[in-house]
Amino acid sequence: LFEKSLRIREKVLGEKHPNIATSYNNLAYVYGMQGEYKKAQELYKKSLWIQKRVLGEGHPDTAQSYNNLAGEYFRQRQYKVALACLFKSYSVLMFRLGKNHPNTQIVHENMEIVYLEWNPDGDFEQWLEEQMKEQ
Repeated sequence: LFEKSLRIREKVLGEKHPNIATSYNNLAYVYGMQGEYKKAQELYKKSLWIQKRVLGEGHPDTAQSYNNLAGEYFRQRQYKVALACLFKSYSVLMFRLGKNHPNTQIVHENMEIVYLEWNPDGDFEQWLEEQMKEQ
């Protein structure tokens, strides 16, 4: 049904509409849940591409796409790439929504999970502070 919805939206709205990005996200989620991580990853990348061009790098929806893409990298044990995506997401959400916003806190938690999987003995908060200084 998500594939059918995507085809209809593309026909009606064109290929570069934010709702097309939403359709890609929905479809990617399903593929990811089915264990088809590479397919999900490609769809999340398409969604991100649209959102970056239409909404911009600094939009919360674009940040959400970075978070979603990070999940697929995490499932494939590509922790450094997942962390990079999560940090992009976190940076946008911190600036746009603030530290206490639920979306910012979710990405913070996701980033901590990935970090500790990548570096179990590391200090996540220290790492994050260093990343924020370099930004």
